[in-house]
Amino acid sequence: MCKGDKITHKHHIIPRYMGGTDVAENLVEITLTQHAMYHYCNYQLWGKDEDKIAWKMLGGQITAGEAYLEARKLGGRRGAQKIKEKLQNPEVLKEYKKQCKKAYYNSKNLDKMLTYAKINQPKATEAAKNPESNKKRKQTLSAIKHQQGEKNSQYGKMWITDGTKDGSYRISKDDMIPEGYRKGRVCK
Repeated sequence: MCKGDKITHKHHIIPRYMGGTDVAENLVEITLTQHAMYHYCNYQLWGKDEDKIAWKMLGGQITAGEAYLEARKLGGRRGAQKIKEKLQNPEVLKEYKKQCKKAYYNSKNLDKMLTYAKINQPKATEAAKNPESNKKRKQTLSAIKHQQGEKNSQYGKMWITDGTKDGSYRISKDDMIPEGYRKGRVCK
């Protein structure tokens, strides 16, 4: 057991998203720190976002709520539901928060960073609107050939419209324009 770890978790040796089950032979009881490291190693081995989310949550890089949302995006409703259920227990939640603080950063530093970002966001937005900034951004995008030629998401496509906002569609340039439509797009 890692020094200071009081919470133990049941870790799936073969993850559920890879077909692992809840049978005793597939479960091992480990500490919170060990659990985070298992998921980190699994992420390095397989590159699966499920392990990345678990590692970041167990390591305190993201909150349980953020992990829940990320798991939902991946379609991991079962895993997201388990996270939500576990954190309903106030004792587990309290110990979890304490371990997360030790693992990576304390919440005061995070609050300071968020406050700093909120204060400086208007300044950054104004700086980005500056004509000199726009010129530099365009030069950089041109130099790296961002969204140019086949890399452009619109490459080989065209917009057609029937003249209404809901009647604008993107089609292949090789397709025939249907009757009642014309080239172009209605945005407003």
